[in-house]
Amino acid sequence: MKNKMMRLISGTLLICTLFISGCEKDKKSSAPELPPLSTFSIDLTQFNTGTKSTATYNNAFTAALVTGYWNTVLTAYLVVPVVSYAEAFKHQARRVDNNTFEWSYDVVVNDTNYTANLFARVDGDVINLEMHISQQGGFQDFIWYDGSCNVQRTEGEWTIQDNPESNTSWVSIVWNHDYEQKTFDVKYTNIYPSSDYLDSYIQYGIRIDSAYDGYYEIYNATENKTYQIDLNTTTHEGRIFYDALWHCWDNQYMDIICPE
Repeated sequence: MKNKMMRLISGTLLICTLFISGCEKDKKSSAPELPPLSTFSIDLTQFNTGTKSTATYNNAFTAALVTGYWNTVLTAYLVVPVVSYAEAFKHQARRVDNNTFEWSYDVVVNDTNYTANLFARVDGDVINLEMHISQQGGFQDFIWYDGSCNVQRTEGEWTIQDNPESNTSWVSIVWNHDYEQKTFDVKYTNIYPSSDYLDSYIQYGIRIDSAYDGYYEIYNATENKTYQIDLNTTTHEGRIFYDALWHCWDNQYMDIICPE
């Protein structure tokens, strides 16, 4: 009887040990999902008219000019933040403590090596994120951007600093994402105190619309002017609203009379 009882106790302990071990394994791999890349990027490639004459491609060309400031910001000045965030999705996180996880990896931007350490801390229903970037042979542990989102990853925000030297908040991002409808919107606002473009913004989104599923709203503080752009992201047909009128182009970017 005693031996039988000991075998029963030993078996129970083994099951408990395996159960706890399995739980710990699951716990270690339960890093939160990151907000989608669309929260950190805006597609501005849709207005590529090349070197075509503005005589027949004026409307699409105007749309390209209107988005020009933000195109420069995204492709030149925010390239390290954007590339570093995109790379995170290729790596697994490690657990730092009960509520904190870290993605650590290297990226190369314009022939320069960087080490990125993206931290995510789960605080109830909120995920707080912080990206530390170090440059090989240069600055170290610079918090280039931080942000937060709900655990469902349907809404959140980012704040991006300008550079390691001045470390001044430059761009604020707010975003929303509907996974079921496959729609989203993201808004970039210039918050740099001394910038001529302070309070300028661009909002980009994908909506359910058979004619124009993509849309942009651009406010240029230097002109105190707002532009609206609608776009079919499949055919590239689009239109831009300014001076109280819609100005349209076809799938070859050529000017057309706007459909009724």
